Amino acid sequence: MMLWRSSFWLAALAVTGAAAAPSFRLGIDYIEWGPFTLETTTQIAADNAGELYIFTICSPVVDGPPCGTNITKLSADGRTILWQTDLGFTSQLAVGGDGSVYVVEAAEFNLVATKLSADGAGETWRAVLGPNLGSASKCSGLAVDSNGRAFVAVDSLNANGQQTGCAAVRLSAAGPIDATFPGAPQQTYRVAVDPSGADVVVAGAGFARLSQSGTWTAFTPQNLVYAVGLAVDANGDAVLSGQNGTSLDSFLERVNPAGATVFSITTAGYGLALDAAGNAYVTGNSGGFLHPVLNTVAPCGSTWLSAYGKDGSLLQTTYVAGASLVAVTPDSTVFVWNSETSATPTQIGPFPQLPNDPRYGSAVLSRLTPHADAQVLPLACVANAASYGTGPVSAGELVSLGGNGLGPPQGIQLTATPQTPYPTQAGNVSVTFDGIPAPLLWVQDAQINAAVPWEVAGPTTQVCVTYNNVKTNCLTWPVAQVTPAVFMQDSSYAAALNQDGTPNSAANPAQPNSIVSVFATGLGPISPAQPDGSLIGLPLPVDVLPITLESCTPQPMTGMCFPPLPSPSTTYAGPAQSQIAGVSQISFHASNLGSYLYVTVGSAAATSNYFHIHVAGQ
Repeated sequence: MMLWRSSFWLAALAVTGAAAAPSFRLGIDYIEWGPFTLETTTQIAADNAGELYIFTICSPVVDGPPCGTNITKLSADGRTILWQTDLGFTSQLAVGGDGSVYVVEAAEFNLVATKLSADGAGETWRAVLGPNLGSASKCSGLAVDSNGRAFVAVDSLNANGQQTGCAAVRLSAAGPIDATFPGAPQQTYRVAVDPSGADVVVAGAGFARLSQSGTWTAFTPQNLVYAVGLAVDANGDAVLSGQNGTSLDSFLERVNPAGATVFSITTAGYGLALDAAGNAYVTGNSGGFLHPVLNTVAPCGSTWLSAYGKDGSLLQTTYVAGASLVAVTPDSTVFVWNSETSATPTQIGPFPQLPNDPRYGSAVLSRLTPHADAQVLPLACVANAASYGTGPVSAGELVSLGGNGLGPPQGIQLTATPQTPYPTQAGNVSVTFDGIPAPLLWVQDAQINAAVPWEVAGPTTQVCVTYNNVKTNCLTWPVAQVTPAVFMQDSSYAAALNQDGTPNSAANPAQPNSIVSVFATGLGPISPAQPDGSLIGLPLPVDVLPITLESCTPQPMTGMCFPPLPSPSTTYAGPAQSQIAGVSQISFHASNLGSYLYVTVGSAAATSNYFHIHVAGQ
């Protein structure tokens, strides 16, 4: 057995505790019910006037049941449907700054681009792009510049009609094809263009930029492999969001016209849009990694909208329930399409919630704008402090509370001694679970780290924060017996210690067969019971439920991990000496490790987040 008296994992808890940057602040203007589709809403887009275009698979028209491709145009205040049209089997949508709508339709034999009339009811022009290959097509993507020229990815065919690659077709503002640029990556699924139309970038199986001479120049992002989002700013910088197919991490990356990476950051984003200044807006899921926070909340689950500056600096992260698709106007008005019901509408728009009508459901639409007095949620969410994943809390678990105005602007990290437990008040902040004071480890405006009192039993608990004698809103949160999670130093690697007590890292990997320790929370009750906020001393208590370390191989793109591989040899699994009661240490031999490790607890085998450690030669 080997026990390290280290607070290495505790340092990770304060990563997100930087003081807020006051120069950028998004707040919610309105939240209203949005139309539910039987399959999905695939795109939203905004024009320069702030009017919104929603591209869905099934029609939300109240007075009829048809199901097909539908475009709805909403007024900027969200209260009025300006027009709505069904288009058949349209596959893509692009909106010009002036509100012109362009679609690409897979017709019976041909791929056709159309510019809709101003009322959406007719066509301004229609252009045949080439043969319709249907499911055999490897090329798609549509973008439009400020001059009204559309750029579409199409299949390049040989004399025998076989697909040989992709090309970009440029259509003039009047509709006819005025240029074709063959030689794009063989699989192209995203097309983006800067406002002037001078810079065109495509992404798919590869990434390439169209040069001024009309040829494609390939470039290689630093981390990105699979692009989910793609945009180009006025300076020609390409901004890409998506996934690294090897590590399963998600990235936001900016690449300049010369092909050099300006920044590449882990962000796990899904939706992506740019404003006129080139700031990037990303919606997504915090998953199981440490996500930096400024101005509003620590993201919990699939609940956040982040704004990043051109240098990769985080301008703000804002809690937006179920954030999915995003659209941005030049003046940084932001629209977010939410697929969950955890947000409460603040106004009644044109889409009523009709739970018994299959055309409607519980989606919501939010609009946010930046201004100094923007309203944001005080207490927004509760996450496991080790993984930042959401879900039930458990007694003794270390948690992070996210919100705004929860505490002092400058973070305070609290300490404890064997004689004095962690305090339940600090910086004029207190937290209660069902009225029971919670030990505090970190307090700050956007984030509080605390320990769930051992008395909390569920099935739910009411979580409240008081700052300067003013109580914020309270959250009713589910409770479970265990909520296992391992403390992480980044999205993939655990905050681990090598056998000599030094932090495990790429520059300082563990030697094969040496002992490595990781730390976890949410593993359930310990015996004998310990006071809230106290440090674990000798003789050591034990975890009541059995703890097992497992190994598995992640599957590409899905992130699912199977089949189980031989488990590493564990030398100790139990409460961590000299750490707060509720933190456990798992020590094991760093040999014969699979691609990912995880911890299971109890007979029901509740599982933690997946993690790596650095091992020399592996």
